[in-house]
Amino acid sequence: MEEEPKDQRLEQDAYGNEEISDRLEVTVAEFIDGDTTRFNYNGSNESFRYLMIDTPETKHSRHGEEPYGHEASERTEELLSNAEKIEIEFDVGPKQDDYDRYLVYVYADGEMVNEILVREGLAEVKYVNPPNDTYVDILKNAQQEAQAANLGIWSEDD
Repeated sequence: MEEEPKDQRLEQDAYGNEEISDRLEVTVAEFIDGDTTRFNYNGSNESFRYLMIDTPETKHSRHGEEPYGHEASERTEELLSNAEKIEIEFDVGPKQDDYDRYLVYVYADGEMVNEILVREGLAEVKYVNPPNDTYVDILKNAQQEAQAANLGIWSEDD
């Protein structure tokens, strides 16, 4: 059986080093919340959870809407709606979680949405499960910047 061709190309990582990218282009099927989106993938509508981040809840059965949950959801929708190209990238570990959601890094026009949400104080680094932790240092640095600037969930007035 032949393996499907991958969308491989040379990219630059955050440090300017060239690397091969295995990103796959997708389209949005439905916005769920800040860290979960349904994408059209392999011919069907599938749920995707953004790796290593957690945004405040908007529709939680017990907690209801948490502070900054609405802002995180709106920001994710804005980034993806305005993107000409949306891509996903799997890490080297399990591709799905216990809820059958695909685990990915999401890119809007080449910029990692996971990192943008953390850097803007709309998500925290959470659920770091090796080996799905390739970009943990990038995300932790973004979180330190958001905390130092008291942005969003890290603001002092909450």
